[in-house]
Amino acid sequence: MKINKSTILITIITLAFLIIAYFLWKLWVYVTIAAVISLILNPLNLKLKKIHYKHYYIPSFLRSILLLVVFWAVAFIIASTIIPLLVNEIYNLASINPELLNAKISVPLEGIRKTLYSLGLLNTENSDLSSVLVNKFMYFFNAGNIQNIFGNIITFVMDIIVAVFVITFISFFFLKDDKLFTRTILIFVPVSYQTEVKHVLVSISKMLMRYFSGVVLDMIVVFTLISIGMGITGCNLNTAILLGLVAALFNIIPYIGPILSFSIGMLFGFLTNINYDLNTTILPHMLYMAIVYLTVNILDASLIQPFIYSNAIKAHPLEIFIVILASGMLSGVIGMMLAIPAYMTLRIIAKEFFYQFYIVKNLTKNI
Repeated sequence: MKINKSTILITIITLAFLIIAYFLWKLWVYVTIAAVISLILNPLNLKLKKIHYKHYYIPSFLRSILLLVVFWAVAFIIASTIIPLLVNEIYNLASINPELLNAKISVPLEGIRKTLYSLGLLNTENSDLSSVLVNKFMYFFNAGNIQNIFGNIITFVMDIIVAVFVITFISFFFLKDDKLFTRTILIFVPVSYQTEVKHVLVSISKMLMRYFSGVVLDMIVVFTLISIGMGITGCNLNTAILLGLVAALFNIIPYIGPILSFSIGMLFGFLTNINYDLNTTILPHMLYMAIVYLTVNILDASLIQPFIYSNAIKAHPLEIFIVILASGMLSGVIGMMLAIPAYMTLRIIAKEFFYQFYIVKNLTKNI
């Protein structure tokens, strides 16, 4: 009978949560981001909590303010670094001579054109792939499109300011009172189940704290390795830093992220050296860049991520792969990004309420 009550309770809470999230999705996004920020900062918060002089400790509100100021200062430094670099690279790409670009890619694409035509993938034998690609490139990077993009920057900045204010406000209270979220959830839970739910929330909080701290550490490592590697290959400092930041950000997306950052890096490697000879300069440079990406990704997948995430995820790699793949099929890139923390949360809930089932015992035996 207890199993049925637990199932009904969890179903009702889940449905209510989904309904609220559907109608107030933007607020839900703000709360989620604030929760992630507080989870990332909480280890530092706990360390500051132990610092004292005689019987005087740092007040909780002061710790929260200090941590948020440091967090947004770091975020501002990163944004003020990457945005000018990105804008500069976009304008450099927009200034590329289309005739020069066409001349560089026409010869390599000729073999591809013949192959596609022989396979029946091109309608006419005289289809000019280089012209098609150049036209698409120039359409995207023409001055008019760039002006349209930056024309909406005021609206974008206002949205960002509102989001930062709301997220900071919510994060402050999450950091000031680390039991606030738990108490809020327990309001909706019957007294007879509060012990189990409280235990679940504490376990979820600890596991997510380890996971998101690991994500940040992994991003820092990837950024450092890619930036140094690109500098060694001959990229200028701005391009090396930009590619390092892109790789770190895309690394959040499992499996697809490294492929996307590699593709962007190869595109930059080609276009930033467009004035040089293809065979003697561009292709060797792109090969060195590819070696850097491949080396960093192998190190990240085989050494760095297992070391960082081993205590957080506690699941078989195949299990994680299937979960990420299924999440990607259901919800695209966002689903892939949220797959691991969502799966970790579900495992903890299942272990607490449905441990008598064999499949749950099997999947949660390591947590």
